Amino acid sequence: MSFNFDLTGTPPVPTDIATKREEAVSERAIFRQKNIRFMIGMATVTTIYVTFILVFVFPMLQQPEVGIIFYFFPHLTFVIFIVGNHLHIKNIEKPSNALDKIIKTLSEVDEEALNEVINDKELTDEMTSYMDRVAAQGRSLVYGEVDLIEKWYETN
Repeated sequence: MSFNFDLTGTPPVPTDIATKREEAVSERAIFRQKNIRFMIGMATVTTIYVTFILVFVFPMLQQPEVGIIFYFFPHLTFVIFIVGNHLHIKNIEKPSNALDKIIKTLSEVDEEALNEVINDKELTDEMTSYMDRVAAQGRSLVYGEVDLIEKWYETN
């Protein structure tokens, strides 16, 4: 979903950036709805489970002739928690974090953040040329491009 920014290539046009950012924002909203549904589902499962424990299992534990299986029901709480947490991280949290990163990467940078990266460093011809091509499009740099410039400084 994200662009591969390249200092020697053509910068992406503002409409493409806006389209990709809006797609990521709408997908992020879908994951927020999934998160709410997941939390409601887990609360429902927990409520049913706790009710089952309180109504059926605890009274059965008072009777010595019940099977040993009833002694293990309270420990299923940990299994439900671990499985639920794993599913939440895998299906909702990781994709949401990736979308947050994409949204940040495609957001425009203010001059202050750009100056922090440049910070009195000498701009190379590739950087100046790229920044001029971006300015010719009538837009400011996005964080993905600033990260690219920062990496360029580190490697060269």
